[in-house]
Amino acid sequence: MPEGYSYEIREIAKDLFVTEGYTYDQVARSTGVSVAQLKRWGKDEDWTDARREYREALSSIKRDTVKLRAKLLKTALGSGDPQSVYAFAAIEKAVAAGKRPVDAAPVSNPERLKNINTPSDAVAALQEVVELKLNKMLSQPDTLQLSQVRELKQTMELIDQMKAKYNPDAGGDTKVDGGLSDEAADMIRRQILGVS
Repeated sequence: MPEGYSYEIREIAKDLFVTEGYTYDQVARSTGVSVAQLKRWGKDEDWTDARREYREALSSIKRDTVKLRAKLLKTALGSGDPQSVYAFAAIEKAVAAGKRPVDAAPVSNPERLKNINTPSDAVAALQEVVELKLNKMLSQPDTLQLSQVRELKQTMELIDQMKAKYNPDAGGDTKVDGGLSDEAADMIRRQILGVS
């Protein structure tokens, strides 16, 4: 007895199950094919194994893409070479095209303001600012400029210097009565905020 379903319907059903992660019930609702028929097709073609292989491959691609992005960023930051910066910006543009931009809350939002009582609090807050700035830059790769990459590199070096000086990972911080020193505050204003 012929099944009465076209090859295209069978391929659509398989694609929904394997790549979209639909259940048999969801595939049945989307295609009009009975759950029993879908399960027969799934058993004949081992859809469950195909789904597992697809998910593993997708995870591998995501991991490798993140590694590539990190390597390109390090190369761009290290060399300052315009081609490296362009390669990194092109990858980020492709990634951004597949994602909805995340709107960061404005810094002036009082709920986002943090109490900075120790040097490690200051380092953590600065790292967060750098991450927000980097995400904003990467969400607009067409406007990315070499000077921004250089500034970001300098800022990251400043944070590394502050980490080394205050050793926030040692856990030996004590509360600082006056907050940051005038020297540290001036350095932050000049190098991060761009204020003289």
